[in-house]
Amino acid sequence: MKVLFNAAYDTRSKVGITGFIKCLVPPLSRLCDLTVLTPDPELFADHCATIRIPNWVRTHPGRVLWTLTCLPRYCTRDYDLVLCATPAAPIGVRIPVIAVVHDLTPLIMSQYHPLKHKVIFWVGIQSLRWADMVVTVSENTKRDLIMRFPKVINPSRIQVIYEAPCITPTGDVPEFAQQFAPYILYVGGHSPHKNVPRLLAAFAQLQAPKNYKLILVGWGKQSLFAIARNIAAKHGITGKIVILTDLADNKLSGLYSKCEAFVYPSLYEGFGLPVLEALAHGAPVACSSTSSLPEVADDAAIYFNPRSVESITRALELILNDNSATENLRKRALRQANRFSWAATAQKFYACAEALTSGKSGHYEKCR
Repeated sequence: MKVLFNAAYDTRSKVGITGFIKCLVPPLSRLCDLTVLTPDPELFADHCATIRIPNWVRTHPGRVLWTLTCLPRYCTRDYDLVLCATPAAPIGVRIPVIAVVHDLTPLIMSQYHPLKHKVIFWVGIQSLRWADMVVTVSENTKRDLIMRFPKVINPSRIQVIYEAPCITPTGDVPEFAQQFAPYILYVGGHSPHKNVPRLLAAFAQLQAPKNYKLILVGWGKQSLFAIARNIAAKHGITGKIVILTDLADNKLSGLYSKCEAFVYPSLYEGFGLPVLEALAHGAPVACSSTSSLPEVADDAAIYFNPRSVESITRALELILNDNSATENLRKRALRQANRFSWAATAQKFYACAEALTSGKSGHYEKCR
């Protein structure tokens, strides 16, 4: 089977969709004849054929505009199917289309997004009317999609295919992480819905030894990092906060492995890759009880109300002060993480592609 993979996105950024694209390509390329449309062909050239596309597809307007206006010219009969890595689909092409919806953050957390971003996202979702199949990365995202767009996408066309950890244990001695020990770890963005200010407030009132640090590993605008530093200063914990960006995978893996607790206070997630990555390293996890996170962590995490500073604090104190509970969490973490793999994810995408291209009725059920 010849599959065209539309990876119109900023694959140089360290965000969840980038991880999804980079981690899916290698195992999927072993199952089919894969060609990736990308602004960064050097990232995928070792695994499959690539076609360079313009750098302007890295922006949110660019990727949607590219998919709607430029992608159709590539969707020829030379390929059996086109897979779009983001929620936008080409219109009126002659081969089957699968599009992936990772989350509905711009709409559900609309107060944190500019109008232009929300309109562009909405346009992309509307184009899914022309997708033969829509894949969501969690049941929660599927529910969100059905609830908000009941007339755009028939639920029978939606399949759920889970992601898997992008950062896994390296086996190296985590010397980089050791310099910060003991510490609590957060990995993720600093955009408002990630809820970093409440995490800082919770850490400030944490009943823990004075030498504990809170490490924030993430990405975002410098202005958002400045907000975090200002909040830390307000709570008198500046010396206990470490903000790290652009870490190599092996260093991040070391941080996951050595943390006393991993905390994820996000108000909304489509999946929650950092939580799964922490579980894969056997970290004791405390995370929000909202959106997709209970679906990802199941019984391998302590849950809290992300809008309550006290709830976040209590969850962290339970992990830090109850050795028995912590050890139980570590065991459950590895068991839960083992339920996810990129090989399995790729196989499910391939099964969906095979079902669509077979032309047989009932093909959606065959993807399960």
